[in-house]
Amino acid sequence: MLNHKLKAFTIMEVTIALLVSGILIAIVYVAFAVVSNSYHAFVLKNEESADLAQLDLLLSRDFRRAELIEKTDSGLFFKNNNGGIRYVLNSDYIVRTNGITDTFKFKTTRTNMLFEQQPVETGPDALNSRVDELELDLLLHNDKMTFHYYKQYSSANLFEQDTHAGN
Repeated sequence: MLNHKLKAFTIMEVTIALLVSGILIAIVYVAFAVVSNSYHAFVLKNEESADLAQLDLLLSRDFRRAELIEKTDSGLFFKNNNGGIRYVLNSDYIVRTNGITDTFKFKTTRTNMLFEQQPVETGPDALNSRVDELELDLLLHNDKMTFHYYKQYSSANLFEQDTHAGN
């Protein structure tokens, strides 16, 4: 009888140990899943922020280095010594083409192109499509961010680009 009670007590101990082990394993798994999901979200946000910083850097540099910036039907064209850089400004993404194509997946809510504080119209006359200022509203993590770029043209550059200046 004593042996039978000892066996029942041992089975109960093992059952309780298995139950406690199962609960601990479940707690560790849930904690791991929460940390893993948080880390994954953190990595995605950092990648998007890095892409946004890269886009801002490239646009700033291209505005600074361009000899002439023109509005096109699809975006902007930066004329420089190496030919040019084309930006396609779509509502869901921005594409930069300069030999290698870079795509930035940001939603664009507003694009405003100006020359001497006047809206720029697209047309066959390069004078009418010249841009010296760009305001760009992008969405990042459902927050609107406004970027502003300005090109200071020299008088020599404006005179050189103006086909009507000498007439």
